[in-house]
Amino acid sequence: MTKSTKILLTISLIALAIVSVLTYLNLSFAPYSSAKSQANDIAQEKAGIVQPDYFGNYTRQKQYYAVGGLTKKQKYRYIIINAKSGKTEIVNKNNAPVRQTIIDGVADRYGAKKILHINLGLYKNKPTWEVTFQKKNGSIGYNLVDFRTGDSIQIIDNI
Repeated sequence: MTKSTKILLTISLIALAIVSVLTYLNLSFAPYSSAKSQANDIAQEKAGIVQPDYFGNYTRQKQYYAVGGLTKKQKYRYIIINAKSGKTEIVNKNNAPVRQTIIDGVADRYGAKKILHINLGLYKNKPTWEVTFQKKNGSIGYNLVDFRTGDSIQIIDNI
């Protein structure tokens, strides 16, 4: 094999590896992207959300997608969508604590080093935040927080 053939073969193998990795990543994120796109469409149609800035995937007993954002009248609201049935619930922010307040409260209460995600869904038919966090010792915790009051409903700690 000549030197130029070896170089060409090496470049081809590297290109194939890169294309394979990119294809794998694209296929891995496709369900998430599709769910987010469909949820945004439902949010616009049913809740009038024209500027979405939040998407969450809540999974407890049931799976919910949630979208939050501004309406044409600049009102902030959320829509919670049952992933299986498509049933929706619109939740206006009104006097409810903002997401950042919920995040800060969980971080303070449980000594969280990092908030991994915050998702909105229904728990016992009430809008509830699921906050996943990592503590300084590396353990993981889940805190369910009432959407309207910001009170902790359930904690699973030190996993």
